Order: sequence, then structure tokens, then C-alpha cells
Amino acid sequence: MRQALEAGRRISDDEQLIGNALRRISRQIADFDLSLSPPEMGQRIHRILRQEVGCDDPYLEIKQQSTQVALSLVPRVTKQLQASEDPFELALRFAIAGNILDFALLSVWDDERINDSFEKANSHPIDTKMVNQLKQKLQQAGNVLILADNAGETVLDRFLIEQLPKHLKVTYVVKGSPVINDAVEADAIEAGIDQFASIIDNGTDGPGTILHHCSDSFKAAFDAADIIIAKGQANFETLNTVDREVFLLTQIKCGVIADAYNYQVGDWIVTSTTELAKSAGRGV
Repeated sequence: MRQALEAGRRISDDEQLIGNALRRISRQIADFDLSLSPPEMGQRIHRILRQEVGCDDPYLEIKQQSTQVALSLVPRVTKQLQASEDPFELALRFAIAGNILDFALLSVWDDERINDSFEKANSHPIDTKMVNQLKQKLQQAGNVLILADNAGETVLDRFLIEQLPKHLKVTYVVKGSPVINDAVEADAIEAGIDQFASIIDNGTDGPGTILHHCSDSFKAAFDAADIIIAKGQANFETLNTVDREVFLLTQIKCGVIADAYNYQVGDWIVTSTTELAKSAGRGV
């Protein structure tokens, strides 16, 4: 409800129009099957909002702002990577730092919180054992599928792609159409991803990767990938129990997920579905 209200007010000052959207959304929420993942609920809520306010991309302005902030970091990140003893790990850290640009959960633009995430890129604790496991598997793979999250984060993903083994075929997956501030093809191109990877979309407007809603062509690419790297909490929520190995990179922003997997809100996560399956919290 908060997301819908804030998104509606970003693009319209017609309170009656926004009120109509919220009433439809309230009825939808009341009928939700609680076995649905939160991103699948979000998909339905944001479809109603876009229909009611007559705007295909309510978060367009904030996506553009996020991308510009991330692009402003490029010289600084480039310099740090050039000086780093382990540029792969550092690039991965910045890719996770970019996950703070998440306006499903971040109610308002917060410069301090965003800058803090990037300042911590070098030092925030992460599971280096999992980082090395991913690095080794990438060396042995022929292709990798990277599932994008938000628009600004795509800029930081570019650095990670640049650090991948040169023999890898890299495919970068965006949303088929706008939802919240998730990246679509235009956002990935603005970030320069097309210079380093093929860009495809998953054929849907759902946050995360709701496989049974995705296109057949995307599902074929998903099944054929040697390695899958999924960015962000919505991908965590939709792929945490999928029946194949997926590496998950995110910041934990939700107490439910934190409790289920013995994390803390604010943790930076490098894990895989294989590792999650070992935990008692499987099945969020």
C-alpha cells in the first residue's frame, strides 16, 4: 500500500485517481493467497497502479536519478579496482553495494544511506568462501546468466562483468516491461552493459524472477546456463528454492528473510540455492 501511494504521488497530484487505485489494490490484497511470494504480490499491485494512473513507468525519474548517481561513481570505482589485489571480489562488493538503490523498500531518496553503502564496499563483511567458490566455478563455466535487479545497480554490475573470465559468454537479463525501479533494456544500455554482455529480457513485469510467468525463451536460457548469478532481494525471494544452483547476491532488507536464514537486516549476502537448501529456513 505504501509503495502504491508513493508511486502514484510521484506522477499524479490527482488524489481521487490515486484513491481509486488504492481501493482496487486493497481489494486485491484482501484476496491474496499468502503462499505467493512477495514479488508476485507486488507484480499484481503495480499492474493495478499503472492501469489506474495511466502511466507505464511511474519510477522512470527515480531510475534515471539512480543511474546518474551510479555513473558518477565510475571513476572512483575504476581507480579502486586498478589498485586492488583482488579486483573480482571488489567488483562483486560494489555490485552488492548498488543493491541499496531499491525503491520497493527505500521510501524516499536518502543520500546518506546510499553513500554509506558505497563507502562500505571495501570493508563490509561478506562470505569470502562463497566468493571464491563462485570465482572457481566461473573459471570452469562456458556461459553465465546474470539476473539484474534495479536500474542504478546495473552500472555497478558492469564492473563485475568486466572482471569475469574472458572466455565466458555473458548474458544479462532485465525485465520485459517496467515494474518499480527494476532495470529494463534501456536502463542496461544506459549503464553500458551492452558493451560487455548480451542483453535479454525475461518477458514479464514481475519483481525478481517469477519463473512460471517468464517467457519460454528466457526459461530456455535459464536452463541452459552453466552459472546463474541473481542480484537483489526480489530474486532471492523468487529463486531461493528453485531446483538448480543459483548464486544470490543481495543486501538483506527484510526481517522475515533474516530470521528464516539466520541473517541480520543489513547483511551483505553471497550465497547459493545449494547453501540455502542446507539451512533450516528453506521455504521463505
